[in-house]
Amino acid sequence: MNWKPLLCSLLIAVPTLADEFKSANALYDAGKFAEAAAAYAQLTPKSAHIYFNLGNAWFRQDKPGLALLNYERARRLAPRDPDILANLKFAQQRLGVDEVNTPAKPVVRFFRNAARSRTLAEWARYEVSALWVTLLAVAGCIWRPKWRTGFVVVAVAAALGWTAATVALVNEVTAAPEAIVLTAKAEARFAPLADATVRFTAVEGTRVAIHEDRGQWLLVERADGQQGWVPADAVTRIKE
Repeated sequence: MNWKPLLCSLLIAVPTLADEFKSANALYDAGKFAEAAAAYAQLTPKSAHIYFNLGNAWFRQDKPGLALLNYERARRLAPRDPDILANLKFAQQRLGVDEVNTPAKPVVRFFRNAARSRTLAEWARYEVSALWVTLLAVAGCIWRPKWRTGFVVVAVAAALGWTAATVALVNEVTAAPEAIVLTAKAEARFAPLADATVRFTAVEGTRVAIHEDRGQWLLVERADGQQGWVPADAVTRIKE
């Protein structure tokens, strides 16, 4: 785990924001975690480093649910950062939701982890690059018949890469928005009614996908596939 706030080099280009970021870090280093959290929350636009530091500030206040929420937001911007991944895992373990937030089926788990190992921008670049390589390889087959075998191999490999990038990109774009349960527990019911039968209970830190929004009630799904209606104020969406 890394509880030391990270510096954000991108903020150097924006003096005012850089100063505010340094001030927030100074508050954190001084042990003023509540003030640091408030300062980080005011910074815009937010980078992975800002979300990471905000998560650390919440964790230091013994609010692991809010910490987990911001680690998730940081992960979406920097999906392979080891500090972010380590603190995210530790926060889930602290809340006891590590297994709850992990799909039970190995195939689903593999494809979800693969898709989330890159940002949407990265998958888009891979898709475009693979498409161009495929087209150039096909053109090479036409214009350089002697090298056709080599070009065919390249074209097939690039086409497979394009397919993988496209599937990952479409999956992430069309996926239901996700949220984190921030109350001690949220009772998921069979219907959007306060007196409806409880189907399951989602504890703080549980990641859920939102399938339907009826204002005060949300139809959510846990990683294990169970669905139920929870009060809208029990969860906070990961994407701001």
